[in-house]
Amino acid sequence: MGELTVKSSVKEIIDRTLRLTCLRVRNGIAGILCSWNGDNVRRTCLISFAIILAVSMLISCGQQQNKKPPPPPMKVGTLKVDKGTIEQVLELSGTLNFVANTTVSSEVSAQVKSIEVADGQALEVDQVLLVFDDTKIKETANQASANLQKDEATLAYNKIEWEKNLELFKSGSISHTQYEQKLSNYQNALAQVEADKAVLAKALQDLNKTTVKAPVAGLLSNRYVERGDWVSEAGKLFMISDYTRVYLEAYLSDIDVGRLNVKRILTGGIEGEVTIDSYPGKAFFGKLTYIQPVANQGRLFQVRVYLDNPDMLLLQGMFARGRTVYKEIPDCTRVPLQALLEQIRDNDYNAVYVVDSDRKAQLRRTKIGLTDAKNAQVLEGLKDGDTVVVYGKEILSSGQPLEPSEIQKPAKASRGKETAVEAPKMQQESPKTPGNGNKRS
Repeated sequence: MGELTVKSSVKEIIDRTLRLTCLRVRNGIAGILCSWNGDNVRRTCLISFAIILAVSMLISCGQQQNKKPPPPPMKVGTLKVDKGTIEQVLELSGTLNFVANTTVSSEVSAQVKSIEVADGQALEVDQVLLVFDDTKIKETANQASANLQKDEATLAYNKIEWEKNLELFKSGSISHTQYEQKLSNYQNALAQVEADKAVLAKALQDLNKTTVKAPVAGLLSNRYVERGDWVSEAGKLFMISDYTRVYLEAYLSDIDVGRLNVKRILTGGIEGEVTIDSYPGKAFFGKLTYIQPVANQGRLFQVRVYLDNPDMLLLQGMFARGRTVYKEIPDCTRVPLQALLEQIRDNDYNAVYVVDSDRKAQLRRTKIGLTDAKNAQVLEGLKDGDTVVVYGKEILSSGQPLEPSEIQKPAKASRGKETAVEAPKMQQESPKTPGNGNKRS
């Protein structure tokens, strides 16, 4: 309070001195005029000169009293116009699936005796998965063997009868009807023997299929039976998944598909980046190599981004987001999108505030080309190294003094992923006024 009081007193003394000086000058000129006895012409000239001098001094005094301090510089956040690559990105979202899901089915109709694996277990080729109870199958095989022996004896008898009646038929000793009867008996016995052989062979094969083995290596991702279940032939038993490769299944409209280079995708693929909500901050990289040639009922085309998954971090059914770059413009002049003042349109004019050499804001028109998520291609109006305002630009005017603070550019993560940065504080400090000092009285 003491410091502010002293400053206020000094200002009052200066103002009072100026007013007294102006008053004395005016009174002195008036006294001279009153005592002047010369001719009228000289007197008129001197009066005019005195009036002009008095008015000039009064104006000067008024200007001294009304003069205000200049406003402080505005704090703003800035970035540099630089050289780099513009990447146009296509966003994807969908579900992860294992590349190979093999369903193991039963080849026999039998009851489950034992299950030799656990859910989620990693499997090798030919590893035993399940054993069926072979009691019924053995009974079927034994019955088929007995029937075969009996029917083979019947066949032998009918064959002898047919051969004997064949000679009698040729000599005319028996009728044609009697001969046909013996022939039919022989043929029926022969057919029955063949049927018995087929049943026996099937039973013997089923005995070899009561032990179910893994046809492929992978992960036991699903089990459809329990111990004691009766399973019919072709019934589902297990699902084995190859977890080493997965793919993101997403759907695109015909407009988005039109942006992609289909020939390049089908021949070698294009790189894709996938993120999973379960692993924040981590990105997985693969290739988009498949586009469904026929749209579904919703007029959408399925696309797939294939990924390696050696550590089994990615599981079937996870929701995933993907992005793929479908167009690049390398080594072009770029301006941050945050610096643009008007609505952003590709290949159109816009405006930015540039910080000049005097640290003042200058409004400048510029033409931009293509854009990506962070930058716009500069076609004209800006050059590499120009400083543009990105924070605080909304309240600027051309020629305004600035206190620029360059913002740290977002640090790039793997393959172009960037982290967010916090905008600096742009509040302008208000000048101190009497009564708002920091010292306590």
